[in-house]
Amino acid sequence: MPSLLVELFDHHTIEKNVYQTFICDCDEVLFLSLKKITEDERLALKHFLLDQVSHVKQVHFRQISLDKITDDLNLFLTNYDSVTLDVFGGDSILAIFLYQYGLEKQLPIIAIDIEQGKQFKWKMGKVEKEELVIPNLTIEQLMALRGGKLLKSKQPFHTPKQIAAIKKLANFALTNPEEWLKVTQFFASARTSNLHSETGKELENNGKRYSYPKSIISLLTDADLLHIEEETSKQVSYTFSTPEAQLLCRSKGHILELYLYLLALESEYFDECMIGAEIDWNGIFPEADNVQNEIDVVLRKGRSIVFISCKMTDLSVEAINELELYATHFAGESCLKLIVCSGKINPVYINRCYEYGVLVIKNDQISNIIPMLEKKLKRKSR
Repeated sequence: MPSLLVELFDHHTIEKNVYQTFICDCDEVLFLSLKKITEDERLALKHFLLDQVSHVKQVHFRQISLDKITDDLNLFLTNYDSVTLDVFGGDSILAIFLYQYGLEKQLPIIAIDIEQGKQFKWKMGKVEKEELVIPNLTIEQLMALRGGKLLKSKQPFHTPKQIAAIKKLANFALTNPEEWLKVTQFFASARTSNLHSETGKELENNGKRYSYPKSIISLLTDADLLHIEEETSKQVSYTFSTPEAQLLCRSKGHILELYLYLLALESEYFDECMIGAEIDWNGIFPEADNVQNEIDVVLRKGRSIVFISCKMTDLSVEAINELELYATHFAGESCLKLIVCSGKINPVYINRCYEYGVLVIKNDQISNIIPMLEKKLKRKSR
């Protein structure tokens, strides 16, 4: 007969529902709740466990009332050879009733301390404690647990020479935003085929003229973003090294995303770093009316996840609302949300960010963003 793990469903922090399933070698899982578990929550959690935890074969859900808990559990548990009760998380009143039921039926009772990496077992009238290695969920797993799907992300590799050049380029762009805009507009205006362009050094677009950015070409070539093949006083022929390099040279804001990604990578503090994470809202791809979004930079340290929105424009209400919506939906309310903005910031929007729990990083704070994040995450894990 199969073995069963009985869990208290946690509505607030959905990932707390899965840690014990990785540790406990059970065939099936039963989630109990005093409140209704929504269909979206059921489907996402069931799909996640059957896909990610190899020994779990079935997942069950029950909305239960305290006055009928004994009868309902007696009826359900008759089909199992062994039953383990986990009283960690979920509703505290339901936890007490489940604990009492376990004592009466002499069933194994366990609870885990995720932060301390310990599991507690009630045996023979006393508590036994053991050290555990509790797995951390990856960024992709955290999104899947909430019904989303990580379609793709970029984790580019750069040599030390390239990194140094990109950081100098980012410093130029952040210090001289109007000049950087002219640089990107020049490359965006030039006709390009298969990453290659042969163009004049003076280009016109929508009534504005843009000049070949001679002063920073060495930074672009040192960063291996483009290769100059031929240059005269009026013409230049060049090739972008990759589609990502073309994107960086032709869009104003991508340099900020790459800069933050490289700072995070260089720090060696984070367990995962992603740039340009494309996420499907319901994990079904492709489909009609598909809803997808892109998160500029996503970082993870242990069980803490960070969503960063990068703006090389003035801060807008739309940007704040989007970040709050995406972060809460895909990573939960405990997600650390940042907007890094090099443009103007209306004081009214700062208050809105505070209400949403969004941390705003201004232009003069960008170079110090990693120590700030480390401090925030260490304080959060205490």
